[in-house]
Amino acid sequence: MADELILRAEPRTVLGKKVKRLRREGLVPGVVYGPVVRETVAVAVNRREFDRFFRANGHSTVFTLLWEGGRQPVLIREVQSDPVTRNVLHIDFFAPNMRQVLRQFVPLVLHSPSADAEGVLQTVLTEIEVEALPADLPHQLDADISGLVAVGDTLHVSDIVLTEGVTIITDSEELVASLVPEAVEEEAEVEEAVEGEEGAEAAEGDVEADGGSADGGDDAGNE
Repeated sequence: MADELILRAEPRTVLGKKVKRLRREGLVPGVVYGPVVRETVAVAVNRREFDRFFRANGHSTVFTLLWEGGRQPVLIREVQSDPVTRNVLHIDFFAPNMRQVLRQFVPLVLHSPSADAEGVLQTVLTEIEVEALPADLPHQLDADISGLVAVGDTLHVSDIVLTEGVTIITDSEELVASLVPEAVEEEAEVEEAVEGEEGAEAAEGDVEADGGSADGGDDAGNE
């Protein structure tokens, strides 16, 4: 197929702690597993190629993982990253049964905010759980928020338009986004409270200083 989405990998024999060598060579270790895979397959992918691929396609896109001696339709189930460098350390590729419905969380992207919208857009949900055959899973769900104009306007899960073959599992009444008032007054109240606390602390410091002098005099007199 000309439009087939492919990520290339290579078979991996290096296991355990020895995979550090692979990472130094610019490769990321991974495994392929799932109901249609008899045994877990150890693979490695080029880190830069995977980074670009993952940014473009995310978790919910089915693609073909291709390596010497094998090919398999997969989803990216889990990506482990270094908490400091953010470099990818390990990838789980899940091989689903393409004939069975699958539940998956899909990113939600908001589009077309109104130029005349009042207040501030507050986003509540960034992903939605859906159910579909693996081949029908959308890369993302798109929501038009051009109708959010006045403070109090809301968008719910039930307002999201779906592609054919996709069913939303997330509660249809859940709030996706809304327009809320700007927090100008609240910020002013916080600033006043901070200034009041600072003034109280300064006054308390003066009292303690005065009290210390008086105590010192009393002690001296008693001695």
